[in-house]
Amino acid sequence: MGAKKGLRKGYTTGTSAAAASKAAAVLLLTGKRPKEVEVALPRGGSLTIPVLKLKKKGATVLATVVKDGGDDPDVTDGAEIVVELTELDAGAGGVQGRGTSLKITGGHGVGRVTRPGLAIPPGKAAINPIPQKMIRRAIRDITSSISIDKKISLLLTVSVPKGIELAEKTMNARLGILGGISILGTTGIVEPMSLKAYRDSIVCAIDVAESSKTGTVIFSTGRSSEKAVEKFLGLAPELFVLTGDHMGFALETVAGRKAVKNVVVAGQFGKFTKLARGRFETHCSDAAVEMAFIAAIARSKNLPVKIIKRIEGANTAREVFIMLKKENRVEIIDAICDLVKKNSVRFIGKKEELRVFLVGYNGKIEAEA
Repeated sequence: MGAKKGLRKGYTTGTSAAAASKAAAVLLLTGKRPKEVEVALPRGGSLTIPVLKLKKKGATVLATVVKDGGDDPDVTDGAEIVVELTELDAGAGGVQGRGTSLKITGGHGVGRVTRPGLAIPPGKAAINPIPQKMIRRAIRDITSSISIDKKISLLLTVSVPKGIELAEKTMNARLGILGGISILGTTGIVEPMSLKAYRDSIVCAIDVAESSKTGTVIFSTGRSSEKAVEKFLGLAPELFVLTGDHMGFALETVAGRKAVKNVVVAGQFGKFTKLARGRFETHCSDAAVEMAFIAAIARSKNLPVKIIKRIEGANTAREVFIMLKKENRVEIIDAICDLVKKNSVRFIGKKEELRVFLVGYNGKIEAEA
C-alpha cells in the first residue's frame, strides 16, 4: 500500500484578495492578462493562484479570484473575491513607492467594523492588517517592475458578491462586523482541519468583550446554553463568547486579561460532565468513563444502588441528566456544577467573581455555583 495522502492546504480570503489585486494591477498597468499570479506569503514563500475573471473598462479593472479552503472548507470556501482597481488623479491615498499611492477599502459583501476591540477600528472595512499588507506588496510587485514616469494614485475596493449571505454563518455580527464577511488570514494559508482558526475566533470575541469595559466575559460551550444565560443575565450580546470544545483555551486566554474581572462558564450536562472531570478540551469523549465518573459521585452521595446501576448502564450523559431530574436527585447535578467551578479556577486564578451555570435541555438554568 502506498503512503496515506496528506490533506490539501488552501488559501485565505486575504491571499485571494492579494491575488486579485495583483492580477488587476498587471492588466491596468501593463495591459497583460495573467491566468495566474504568484503571491508572497507573510511568513515566507509564495503561492500561485489562478485568476477566474479579468475585465478592463477605461481606468478600472475588475479581477476575480475564487477562495479555496483546501480540505478544511469553511463558509467562504468557493466564494468569489472581487477586486476593483481604479487609477485616480494623483494625490489620493497613502504613498506606495516609486510615486505610487494606494487606498484600500471594502465594497459590497465586506463587513464594516462597528465596535472597538478588533484589529481594525470602528468605521473601517473589515480587511485585516496582514491581508492589507499582502495587497500592498502585490501591487508593489507590479509597480516596481515597470517604468513609471509619473505619480500614480490607485483606489482598490475588495468585494464579495455573496458576502452578506455568508456572514450570516459566521460570528461577524456578534463581533460588531456588519454587512458582510471579513478579509482574513495571518499566514495566507488555510491549514486542513485547523484548530487555530477556531481559537483565533475565540480570542477575537474575548477582545470585543473586554473592550466593552464591563469587566465581564461569559463563556458557553454551545448555543443553547448561551441563549439561556443571555436571557437569565440580561447582558449585552458582545459579552458572550462561544467556546465550543475549547473552554480550557478560552479560560487560559482570559486569565491574563486584567480588565476582565468577572467570568461566567455555562454549559449543558454532557459538556459539564467532561469539565467536572477536568477535561477542558471537550471534543475528547469516552461515554463509559463519564458514566463511571457520575456513578462515583452518586456513591459519594449515598444514592440508591438501583440509580447507580442505571447511571452505569446509560448510553449518554443526557440520559443520566433526564433520569436524575425525574428521580429528583439534583444533588448530583449540583455536585457536577461545583466541580466545574473548582476546575475552572485552576485556569483563571483569582478573579473578583466566577459563576457557573448548568443549563437544562429545556433551555432553563438548572444549577448555579
